[in-house]
Amino acid sequence: MKKFLFPTLIAALAFSCGGENESVEANSGNILENFSYSIDTVVVDPGEEIINLSRGVRASSLDETKTYFYLFDEATTQINKINLDELVLEEQIPFEKEGPNGIGANFIATSRYLPGEEFLFSSFQSTGIFNKQGQKVLDLTLKPEEFVVEGLGEDAQFNITNSIRLSPDRKIAYSLPNDFMEGTTQLAKIDLEAKSGKVLPIPALDIVGEYRILLQSDQSMSIYFEEISFQEIGGKFYISGATTNSIYRFEPGQDSLQLFEFDFSLVPNQKEIPIQRKVSSMEEFQAEMEKARTQIGFEKLLYDEQTERFYRFGRIYEPKGDDPEAPSKAEVFLFAFDNNLNLIGETALPELDKTPSSPFFKDGKLWSYVNVDDELGFAVMDFKF
Repeated sequence: MKKFLFPTLIAALAFSCGGENESVEANSGNILENFSYSIDTVVVDPGEEIINLSRGVRASSLDETKTYFYLFDEATTQINKINLDELVLEEQIPFEKEGPNGIGANFIATSRYLPGEEFLFSSFQSTGIFNKQGQKVLDLTLKPEEFVVEGLGEDAQFNITNSIRLSPDRKIAYSLPNDFMEGTTQLAKIDLEAKSGKVLPIPALDIVGEYRILLQSDQSMSIYFEEISFQEIGGKFYISGATTNSIYRFEPGQDSLQLFEFDFSLVPNQKEIPIQRKVSSMEEFQAEMEKARTQIGFEKLLYDEQTERFYRFGRIYEPKGDDPEAPSKAEVFLFAFDNNLNLIGETALPELDKTPSSPFFKDGKLWSYVNVDDELGFAVMDFKF
């Protein structure tokens, strides 16, 4: 979940949604019934260089083999290429901010590794794919006057590349254009050659927008919203939201989305207590945000190639009371699914008071970011069943 401050109004268009449904119930067994784990902490050697951790590692991605961890540093517009097998900073790859090969001078919303050691950078101003030498090899900037996307309003086209994903042949783009004011997010499919597209309904995620809080004053605007994750795993796309356990899955090139809904026994399947979405004071803003955070929330999907299982963390934050600056603590839960998203296990993790940060599976173990005296570290969790 995120909190953003905006000095001016951001406008976009809300859409209607639809989808194909599949309800998934737990099997009789629970593979997490006797779940335990051990944790080791490892630290990356940066050599003579510095790895900037001021913004954590959210702007990171992995190669296909999980050998390399690519961390983008927006301050220097360079990518730190980190060898996870050797735990060393292997290379720093520079990119230009401006010019014909510029990745953008303002906020970079997306920085992601692509096969062949190319990189996708996206901002409100421009989007493109760049090679390791810093050259733009494909311009993906979608100009409103050049594209017609059925069902997409004029204002929404300004963030049409939000969370952009590409088909393997790079001829079809998918994205999640959103309306910050209304709290809506849609799925857009765009034919890059025909310069046309349409909106694909994802109504099960409408509830994510119901927990968007807007505080607006004469000087600025504050928006709280919960995340929607758009992931590519094993050649398929997955869309999930922090507010619900529902998950959409589809394959590149297809218009039909499969919806998976689950009946969890340990936690609610989605947030249930409504909040006030528009407030007029910071006190109201904090109170409504507390009401949203202290209900169930879900993290993005994680996939373990060794066991061919999906996992997903859930958390319920404890109230902060009178101290809004107090560290966040939460009840943490773990859910397990087979390769076809059948629910096969769930458990509480009372030893944890927060979910792992930017986690991923490597060699059958769960890695997550930790800051070790301002050095890049990872907590490596070994699951035991």
